[in-house]
Amino acid sequence: MGRLARILSTLGLLATLVLLALPTAPALAQLRGVELYAPRGFGHVIGDTLTLSADIALDAPFVLDPASLPPPRALNYWLDLREVRLKDHGVSEGVHRYTLDLVYQTFYAPLEPRRLTIPAVALFAIEGERRVPVQVPAWSFLMSPLREIVATGPGPAMALRPDIAPPALPTAGLLRGLALALGVALLALLLLAWQMGWGPFGRRRARPFARAARAIPSTLATAPGDPVQAASRYVQALQALHRAFDATDGKGVFAEDLPGFFERHAAFRAAEAEVRRLFAASRRAFFGADPAGAQRELPPDELVALARRLRAVERGTA
Repeated sequence: MGRLARILSTLGLLATLVLLALPTAPALAQLRGVELYAPRGFGHVIGDTLTLSADIALDAPFVLDPASLPPPRALNYWLDLREVRLKDHGVSEGVHRYTLDLVYQTFYAPLEPRRLTIPAVALFAIEGERRVPVQVPAWSFLMSPLREIVATGPGPAMALRPDIAPPALPTAGLLRGLALALGVALLALLLLAWQMGWGPFGRRRARPFARAARAIPSTLATAPGDPVQAASRYVQALQALHRAFDATDGKGVFAEDLPGFFERHAAFRAAEAEVRRLFAASRRAFFGADPAGAQRELPPDELVALARRLRAVERGTA
């Protein structure tokens, strides 16, 4: 009987242990594993960034709780968590997989090589009301000093070298290119001034209409209320424009000569109607002794506009 009692007691104890182990089995099965991938564990100096990548596998339908992710912050006086990136790879064959990237930056300045540890990160997986802890393991690495404090061999301790002077950039080619560009720009400006008759170029003989266009506005300027002087100045303005026609054609140009003038200088055909009005007004002013009628035929402001248009035709910009 004593032996039987001991057997029954042992079986009861085993049954109790099995019952106690049953609730924890599902919880252990909900986390398939956490694999940590880290950079080299040595040769790091102050200011370096370290990226730890953790592959997390959970039994579906469990998902990683995003609220449990650590926010970027200063973890202590020498270590900052700079960035947290979570990539969800979805469910495959009943396993939900994630990749968690943790980017750290170290500000520790050791005087000699020293091993430091990045602490573990505690996360949670959830499914409905159930909540399972998931831990990214800690990782240690070796920090190196920027320079040695005590010499380890003969001679003085290592001294920092001065900064490297910036190399001189070759500028001869750039200066030649700049001088060439400035020369081309100056030449283009001179050609444009010559074409448009700006400044001293406007006084050359080859641009008689440019001279007339400059002279006519000042010729027409007169005191208000003086019709005699206004008529005289109007006649002078007509003469200035006719002298431009003569200089352009190389001989005197009259109304009956206009067809030949337009054949020899086809560019002026664009203003043929206004030119014929000019010659009609000139006939009344010079041969009809009717300056007032000439001004009605071609008012002073239209005479100025015609002189400017003929100047544009002469320049080739009309």
